[in-house]
Order: sequence, then structure tokens, then C-alpha cells
Amino acid sequence: MIRHKRLLAAVSALAIGAGFFAADFSFFNRGSVVSTARADEAPSYESLVSQTKDRWAKLGFETHIIKINGVDLHVAMAGQGDPVVLLHGYPQSGEVWRFVAPELAKTHRVIIPDLRGMGLSEVAKGGYDLSNVAEDIHQLVRSLGYNKVKVAGHDWGGAVGATYALRYRDEVTKLAFLESALAGAGFEDLWTFTKPNGFFTFIPFLLMGEVNPSGDITAELVRGHEEIFMRHLWIISTGDKQASPFSSWTPYIAVLKRPGLVASGASYYRSAYESADENRTLLATGKLTIPVLAIAGEKSIGVHHEQLVRNFAANVTQNIVLTGAGHFVAEERPADVTSAISAFLTN
Repeated sequence: MIRHKRLLAAVSALAIGAGFFAADFSFFNRGSVVSTARADEAPSYESLVSQTKDRWAKLGFETHIIKINGVDLHVAMAGQGDPVVLLHGYPQSGEVWRFVAPELAKTHRVIIPDLRGMGLSEVAKGGYDLSNVAEDIHQLVRSLGYNKVKVAGHDWGGAVGATYALRYRDEVTKLAFLESALAGAGFEDLWTFTKPNGFFTFIPFLLMGEVNPSGDITAELVRGHEEIFMRHLWIISTGDKQASPFSSWTPYIAVLKRPGLVASGASYYRSAYESADENRTLLATGKLTIPVLAIAGEKSIGVHHEQLVRNFAANVTQNIVLTGAGHFVAEERPADVTSAISAFLTN
């Protein structure tokens, strides 16, 4: 996410946001959902769903809204074969996998939910601790008729995937863990403010609403300034800005304007200590023994990522650090990420 001298601080923020392989973001920008609205005006939910459906359809995916664990989840699906669930992180949606998913769908049934309170999924009033979000994914998998599944997760999606695997050890058979860290296994211990850090500023900002009795001050401050806030996150988190230009974040900005979405996304950070306690209990019975693939960006967590994964996983089959990449590896290095995950899932 940031350069070497600030890597440890960056770790805490990450966990817990010409053809297929070329970083061509044009499809992601077509029919911009913000082009017909004022900068401070939220597009209708229906228009967001419709335009997202069209973007996924161009990639061969169908989309659905599925009621799971008391919330409506937006889910994109395609392909045949063994199921694999792809989980996104903050501040994005399942579309972070748009360059990776079509290739995986050639050999797997690919399932891509937006996590509760993010993307186009329901802005729930609570339930943002990792165990409950993992329960969302478990119930989604079972509702689709599967009892075994492989998982790949980025950022908070990685943490959700790891917690899901810890809770349902016989259900998750493989885990690809991208640019993340797990609450209860090192993440929360790295929240330190002993030195100024430009990256760290967004975490306390997201926590502000937690202690504000008159309403969510974080959401109030972001309202009408969603693009400014997202540009800040893009600047500090993206290592290769040519490969992943800010223009590709247009759909993420649009959904952030949904009422309640700022606060619900922040709730993942606000629930971090509760999640840590839950995961410590899960880890008391032992680390994960399933195969785990670790992938990090050189300009983000980098070489520190492997230890963060080994804190909860006993069988790390490969640790990959992608040269020149920042936090958003699936968008900055889609060919490398696709190749690594595909080989991991099929071997």
C-alpha cells in the first residue's frame, strides 16, 4: 500500500479495503452511473443494479439478489465445475474480480457476492463482525447446493474467507489470501499511532462515527465528497497507477453514495476487536490445515505478508510478492493473480 518504511502501518489498514489480461478498464467505465447525476446525488439503486448487471453480462456472468442470513446479497455467478467463492474488500465490490473471474469460470463455478454493507448488498444495521459475515458466505454456499468450496479473498474478503474456513473446516477446502491480515492473528495488534503516518489517517476517520452520539459523523463528512475520499484511498493504496487508473473506480464511487454505505463499510473496522476475540477462540483449536496461497503487492504488505498468513495457517503452499504492485493486486496485476489462483485451485 505504501513504501517500505511504512509497511507495518499499512498492514493494519489492508485487512480488515488487449483482452482479458491487459488492464483494459473500458468496460468498467461504459455507461458511467454518475454521468446523469450531480456529483453529490446518489444514483438510484435500480440503476446501479441494472448497470452492474450489464457489465457482468458482458463477461458471461449472471447476477442475482439473494436473501441470506437476514440480508439481501448481490451475487454474480458463471461457469461450471467445483465452486469457488471470490470475496472482495474495502472500499470496493465484487467487481474487483472482473479481470480474474472470467478465466476461473472456464474450470469452476465462480460465485462472487458483494459483502453485506458493501457494493450492492444490503446495508444491514449490524452483523459486521467477521464471524457473522463468514456466516453469510456459509449460508450462501449451502443455499446454492454446495457443501465443499474453495475461497479466494482480498483485503476484508481475505479475512472473511479465513474466518469462514476456521468456522467450517470441513467445508472450505482451499484458501487464496490476498493482501490481508486476520483480526485475532496479528491485524489489530498493528494499530499503532506512535509515529505520524499518512496512510493511517483513514482508519481513525472511519472509527469516528462509532463514538459520536448524534449520528455517524464519518458518513456526514463523506457525503457529497465520495470521489475525494475514494481518490485518497486510491492514491495511498495503488502501486501501479497506470495499470489501475482512478477512472476505473467510477462504479465504486457511485455505490458509495448509497445511503448508509459509508457507515456500513466502516463497521468492518469498528468491529475489528470483536472479530479478533472470536477468531482467537477459533484458533485455540488449531491453525488452518488446508492449503493456503498467499499473494501480496511489493509496494504494499510485501514480504511481511507471509508471516501474517502463517499466524493462522499451517499449510502455506506458496507466498507470492508481485513486483511493482500495491494493494489492489487483482486490478494491478490481473494476469499474475489469475495464473496463480488458477494453478492453486486446480492442482
